[in-house]
Amino acid sequence: MPIDCEDQELLEGFLTETTELLEKLDDDLVTLEKTPTDSDLLNRIFRSIHTVKGASSFLGFDLLVRVTHKTEDVLNRLRKGELLVTPEIMDVVLEATDLVKTLVSDIKASEIVDREVDETINKLIPLLSEQAAAQQAPPATDASAEPASAVDTATSAQEEPVSPDQAPQEPQPSPPSTAALPPAVTPPPSGAAKKAAAPKPADKGGDDLSDSSTVRVDVKRLDDLMNQVGELVLERNRMIQLNQDLQGGSSDQILFGEEFGKLTKRMSFVTSELQMQVLKMRMIPVEKVFKKFPRIVRSLSRDLGKEVDLQIFGEETELDRSVVDEIGDPLIHLIRNAMDHGLETPDERMAAGKPRTGTLVLAAVHEGNSIIISIKDDGRGIDTDRVGRKAIEKGLITEEQLAAMSQRDMFDLIFLPGFSTKDKASDLSGRGVGMDVVKTNIKKLNGLIEIKSEKGQGSEFILRLPLTLAIIQSLLVEVEGEVYSIPLSSVLETLRVDQRQFHLVGGQEVLKLRESVLPLIRLEQVFKVQPRSERGDFCYVVVIGAADKRVGLVVSRLVGQQEVAIKSLGNYLANIPGIAGSTILGDGRVTLIVDPVGMIDNGEGAAAGR
Repeated sequence: MPIDCEDQELLEGFLTETTELLEKLDDDLVTLEKTPTDSDLLNRIFRSIHTVKGASSFLGFDLLVRVTHKTEDVLNRLRKGELLVTPEIMDVVLEATDLVKTLVSDIKASEIVDREVDETINKLIPLLSEQAAAQQAPPATDASAEPASAVDTATSAQEEPVSPDQAPQEPQPSPPSTAALPPAVTPPPSGAAKKAAAPKPADKGGDDLSDSSTVRVDVKRLDDLMNQVGELVLERNRMIQLNQDLQGGSSDQILFGEEFGKLTKRMSFVTSELQMQVLKMRMIPVEKVFKKFPRIVRSLSRDLGKEVDLQIFGEETELDRSVVDEIGDPLIHLIRNAMDHGLETPDERMAAGKPRTGTLVLAAVHEGNSIIISIKDDGRGIDTDRVGRKAIEKGLITEEQLAAMSQRDMFDLIFLPGFSTKDKASDLSGRGVGMDVVKTNIKKLNGLIEIKSEKGQGSEFILRLPLTLAIIQSLLVEVEGEVYSIPLSSVLETLRVDQRQFHLVGGQEVLKLRESVLPLIRLEQVFKVQPRSERGDFCYVVVIGAADKRVGLVVSRLVGQQEVAIKSLGNYLANIPGIAGSTILGDGRVTLIVDPVGMIDNGEGAAAGR
């Protein structure tokens, strides 16, 4: 049912507050299971649900009130010591939290869906009985605390009075005055509503309620931005004055040169600071993605019968919002891969002389203009012999190709579409799509993937991603007089090479680089640049990478590094293979930006077609 316009402001406030509370709730609940005696944490969880219930009741979202009311009652018994935190109780509370997220998602989509909530509520009700408390713990010794009575199955949608010990410590949304109060938003009659069962969310992590169209900005960052804009205005005024003096003929040429030089340096400093402030406004911590994983790891460990200690580091590391929105899926697949394929069962670990509990480490850190995200486990590691056999069985490679592969090449086989070491598909894996999704998403971001693994000791997947996709550090190269820009985040190294070291393998030019064979792509052939002079013996090779692949771009000269802003070529010139966009150099020339992903894909396609 569409929401009335007059309720929109009130509704947006409700959704903003509720989303913030629910985003933190999963992580808090999983933490509570590990530290059940943390009363502050339990009180915070209770207040979150209580606040959602109160606001929902005020706005007339009855289904939401029913679920949060019963969930709140269970949490209240936990915080009063009438129930003890157990995995079974947390399973039910987490299921209720998922249902709350689903109902909030319906409201966010401007729909009132008459979902089936009784199944979840009926799991909560037994936890409110005296029998449940008696089975768990001795009666409470505090005579002043009245035991919570069993609540009948008919749940009221009205807000009930809250006793002083139940009162939340955080302020609730206060309703506006009666004169300004808009009519409550109520569900339509059951005949007019869509009937739907509460879905089982993927990976039991609940619906993603975050709004990718907005970014919360610290007020201090806005203040810094305003200060830099003020500085820019001052420098603009100085430039106007210098121009007037020059046009009026009252400016001494030597003095003008000195003043213009000072202005240039000052403008460069101010614009760099301004650029940094704007980029910071788009930056958000990776915690936004990382906080989903404790819940996912908990669910997977229970499903797989494994004991896992998830350790998270660097969640405060910031990167561009556009990058954050894209890395969630690949990280989920990598964590599921580590849980299913990497970590052993407790019995297997004990037999191998390892602790029963496996360790899974998720870490993020800045390194230059990139962010490094690592997923590391102390499991069984990658068995390259088994990987090779499976790839041959599935017809993905030949015996001859396998024989010529390095260990790194064999690691990269797991990214092939359709590859899996599982003999039988399950809910978690076996369909050969998970790691292919990782590769596709990382390539989309112009990122790199590196695998480190030792059989029997564990594996580490390292993702190198650009901080932002709007302004990039680039390497300028010259090809027969034409200048091109290559994103520096994709550049692994540069080499000055004698072309007589190049070899032809199956019609493809290659270079033996240390222990691997590097395919080569000549940019003058890709972009059909006319040669200006005879080709000399020496040239430069720029080694670039995208996800798990590496190629060498053959160029005439390295010009240098420069920070550039990516400009679109428009719809008419969009989707040109190997071109990501354009930029304008300081001398006014338009320079094309090379797309490493497209270049590598086209190079592979050309090699395959020969």
